Amino acid sequence: QSHVHIVHSLGKLVLSMHLGATDSNGRQAVCCAEGADRRTPALMAPPEVKHARLVGLDMLRGLTMTVMLLVDYTGHCYPSIDHAPWNGVHLADFVMPFFLWVSGASMSISLRVRPGQTRKGVYLAALNRATRLFVLGVLLQGSYLKGSPGVQAVGLDLSMVRWTGILQRIAVCFVVVAAVELFAPVLGVATAAAATGQVPRVTGSPLLGCTEQTGAAARVRRGACSARLFYHRAPGWGIVFATATLGTCLTYLVRPPASWPGCRRELYGCAGGLQDAEGTCNETIAAEIPYLSEMGCSGPGYLDTHILGVRHMYHQGSDGVTWPPNFGFDPEGVITTLSAVPAMFLGLHAGHVWGTLKEPKAALIHWLALGAVLVIAGSALSFWLPLNKRLWSPSYCLCTTGAATILYAGFFGAVDATALHPQSARAFAGCVRIALAPLQWLGANCILFFVLSDCCGVLDFLLRSITWGQPHAEKNIVAWFQNIVLMKWFNLGAHCSGAYADCGPAVMTYIWVEILAWIVICGVLFHKNIFWKI
Repeated sequence: QSHVHIVHSLGKLVLSMHLGATDSNGRQAVCCAEGADRRTPALMAPPEVKHARLVGLDMLRGLTMTVMLLVDYTGHCYPSIDHAPWNGVHLADFVMPFFLWVSGASMSISLRVRPGQTRKGVYLAALNRATRLFVLGVLLQGSYLKGSPGVQAVGLDLSMVRWTGILQRIAVCFVVVAAVELFAPVLGVATAAAATGQVPRVTGSPLLGCTEQTGAAARVRRGACSARLFYHRAPGWGIVFATATLGTCLTYLVRPPASWPGCRRELYGCAGGLQDAEGTCNETIAAEIPYLSEMGCSGPGYLDTHILGVRHMYHQGSDGVTWPPNFGFDPEGVITTLSAVPAMFLGLHAGHVWGTLKEPKAALIHWLALGAVLVIAGSALSFWLPLNKRLWSPSYCLCTTGAATILYAGFFGAVDATALHPQSARAFAGCVRIALAPLQWLGANCILFFVLSDCCGVLDFLLRSITWGQPHAEKNIVAWFQNIVLMKWFNLGAHCSGAYADCGPAVMTYIWVEILAWIVICGVLFHKNIFWKI
């Protein structure tokens, strides 16, 4: 009965979700909470000319989801693609900033004030959607689904729930960036009507006549508009810069007192990171978590432990062999989330570039130049503030968002900017678009992919709850496929000395089978125009 209840509860949330589909007018909706719901009256637009779908944005989103599933599931077997333990950047460290960047780019298209609406009304609707996204994140990453060997259970202990996570960070950044987008003044275009909050101040209408001319004059005009975008939205840039500066100062200038447990020489974590349902650790081990001392003795670790509470943190530790823990660290904590806001705002800016210029070549030049500048600036800054995903260092934010900008420019040039392709190359470009279509399918339904796949493990949780005898941990369809089909029938266990969980070839094979299965599922849903959204 509890399993039916969770399916029903998640179904009510998930059936209203959608990351990345388009609305009835072909406009790109926002991954997670960034977009306007086609069925939300407060955000519905009057009939407009149909716009071309930005397929490259779906593809970048789908690629990010695929990489996330790959590195989360196999990273423990292949550390080179897992999160960097402390300083440095591995493949997994690109996922979160790419999520935020794509969310911002999509917001530039979907979040708008239409005739007859007010900025306050649109923002309240966006806030409502962000709240639902935050709640979903708590359910998925706050230990609501409890899986232990042979036992699947549900329950939310408010004394130990993890309040922060991937979806929660996206929701918080969305609330901040949406407020900047809707309420920060736009220099040079303010009018009496704009002061009332009843004109479309955000992307969707040409800025300063950037698309009103043709020919050589238009190219000059668009070049000027491309550069002046920074000036027009200078107040917004200032707010975002101040937010990131606050987060950076709290991260690097706040030093815990010498008496803080996380700064002691001998630190202990729970063996395997496992605690029972009551939060009791049966075995502590010294230095179980790599770089536990750096995390525990950092400004974010110290501040987030006091803000959130140690039992609500992702990493927990103690300065003694006894439990409960007395310090913690969360990679998606409050302090580092402040520093993450620019990643979404830079995506929003990239969307504004296309919404303003409406010319593929000019937009591509802007994106490539901006991405290169960000990567170079981040690389230079890393000599003073090393690349660090856990602390969300400024160098890390600049490099990863610069990479997202450049990669999106590549997708856009390959599948959206068809007018730039020579006639002789258009057949090849069509083949490229077909080859990349699976990424589009995953990106268009990525909330479904995120929730049910092993990114969050809801489907795995449900499948493991159906058993056919003892021991339950082995007598279920998932364990049978892993231990029997892969390890024995395909003899992948011959390459490993341990069990399936530590067998790299078997784990890698399993996750690619899962990815292919989700490509088929999302492809069918895409062609049937079925999208799950929030």
